[in-house]
Amino acid sequence: MARTGQVQNFEFDKEVFGEYMQEQSCLNNLIINSGIIVNDPLVANVETSGNVGSIPYFGNIDDETEALNFDGVTNNTPTALKGGKQTYMAVARMKAWKDTDFVRYLTGKSPLDNLANRLVVPYYTNQWELVLCSILKGALGAVGMESHVTDLSITTGTITDANKLDVTTYIDAGQKALGDRRNVFSLFIAHSQVVANLKKKELISYRTYSDPNGIASYQLPMYGNMLVLETDTNTVDTSVASYPVYTSYMVGAGAFLGSVKDIPNPYSTAYDAEDAGGVNKLYTKQARVLHPNGLSMVVDNIVAESPTNAELATPANWTLKFNHKLVALACIKSNG
Repeated sequence: MARTGQVQNFEFDKEVFGEYMQEQSCLNNLIINSGIIVNDPLVANVETSGNVGSIPYFGNIDDETEALNFDGVTNNTPTALKGGKQTYMAVARMKAWKDTDFVRYLTGKSPLDNLANRLVVPYYTNQWELVLCSILKGALGAVGMESHVTDLSITTGTITDANKLDVTTYIDAGQKALGDRRNVFSLFIAHSQVVANLKKKELISYRTYSDPNGIASYQLPMYGNMLVLETDTNTVDTSVASYPVYTSYMVGAGAFLGSVKDIPNPYSTAYDAEDAGGVNKLYTKQARVLHPNGLSMVVDNIVAESPTNAELATPANWTLKFNHKLVALACIKSNG
């Protein structure tokens, strides 16, 4: 039988905790507010078709030749429209925690209740940020995405301002990646060292955001026209270079197709009366689709039924399907 305890003023059991978790978002507010993820009905079909699916797409006509001259002589010969499909795969993660009756006996408090009340949502928020950055790393390394990477970093020598971000870096990187579509970038994901340097240069501004109910307002950091998500998760490489190389990601509105996937028994509890005099356990599982629109996952390269972060970060596991200028992803590598 599940142990009980107060979580947000209700009894802690798997049903009520599950309802509580459904009301919470395990995506960072900045990710939500930036609009980079679009919940797509076609992607939601993964609910009934398993963890792998395909999305049909129609080719863009931006690269067509210029319009023909209507002169009474030239034939207006139709051009065949193009299309294809991109393949996506759901990402599933799980984690369990436990505490003992003896700890509760000594302290009079329940670490597990505190975890459920305060820590589970932040934990999964961090995990989905890690998944997102892993996907960005892999997708931006795919063949055809070379112009979406701006590398200012050095591995030897003296670091100068040319190796760091400044007031125009994101403009140049955006133009290099998307040309005249560069203004679609709405989220900037960067290491705390990069953000600290931008703040020192007074390049971070703030925009007031009020929630739809008008209950609270927030000051959201901005780099140019992009919201700034500051995270040290998966945004620095210290393995090769003499200096740390920081990777800052630029993501455009609607760049990801998303859907939360139903999963059996996503939250459950258990009590083992024998082990250590009594052990309380909380089990959690989450799954969702986060698919970079315009690329296809090479699912045959994925070993299990859910890709690991290492597999998501591997460029060979991604294939570019769209014209690259329609894929609103870019990154800047720098030394700060």
